Amino acid sequence: LFWVGKMGNALAVAGQSAANQMFNSCFFLLSYLPSVTATLVSKEHAKESEEGVQDAVCQALFVGSIIALIGTGMIYLLPDV
Repeated sequence: LFWVGKMGNALAVAGQSAANQMFNSCFFLLSYLPSVTATLVSKEHAKESEEGVQDAVCQALFVGSIIALIGTGMIYLLPDV
């Protein structure tokens, strides 16, 4: 933000601030996935269920992929929003 502010353009600072807000909002909305996945994997590993561990990891990858596809579609279809 410091170097963008040095440019003297208020729109550049506003744009960087908006991008920062979007990044932080997405991060906080999606940061639950690793903690939930770690809990499920450790629970299945404690049961010594290799199939359960693989299932938990596959579910996490599936959910992450769906979220990524939705985000990619939104960026592609609505670039000006």
